[in-house]
Amino acid sequence: MLRVVHASLIALHGFTMNGAGLRHMMAELEPRLAPALEVVYPDAPRGASKVSVAGLAQVMGGLRPKPPNLEWWNASDDGQVYHGWNESREHVARALEGRPRAGLLGFSQGAAFAAALAAAASQGAFPPLAFVVLVAGFVPRARDIAPWFDAPVAVPSLHVLGDGDPFAKHGPALFERFDPATRQLLRWPGRHVVPSDGAAADAIIEFALRHAGP
Repeated sequence: MLRVVHASLIALHGFTMNGAGLRHMMAELEPRLAPALEVVYPDAPRGASKVSVAGLAQVMGGLRPKPPNLEWWNASDDGQVYHGWNESREHVARALEGRPRAGLLGFSQGAAFAAALAAAASQGAFPPLAFVVLVAGFVPRARDIAPWFDAPVAVPSLHVLGDGDPFAKHGPALFERFDPATRQLLRWPGRHVVPSDGAAADAIIEFALRHAGP
């Protein structure tokens, strides 16, 4: 029987990762989403430098994602310019074409990117989004993105923060930028990954399916 799916989830990988790497991380989640959501894993359009790959690996205890090592943007030294932001925004907008109801799941830099796209969507500067799931995200600081966060982001959001994740300390500030009426905070005991099982994974599945529509 042909499976008819009416909604999509665009999953955005982290800094120096790629779509295949995020799909591997979400291997246990995807089958549970499949009844209602087509899950798409685009690659970022920019290659990450060897310096960036080595720098993140040092922070992560030597762990390096498998190549190709990609990025949605590369921040200037002062964090005020995100080189590649416009290119990546257009890249995801094309992925949304023909998908009238879609949500985003972002991990790490992908979560900050997804948050920026949600903020743009809530201001009418990006296609509408049904929801966002933000795992280990942070508030984008670039001067052409930050103003979109001046008003609460009116896209339903789930913010996932791991107690064992060194980057989780940035998550509460991002949570505060979203509409209190439609935001949800999820803490779990894990590290810098997308939860794949247990209560945290259950919460991600429930949230995504609830907002996917009938």
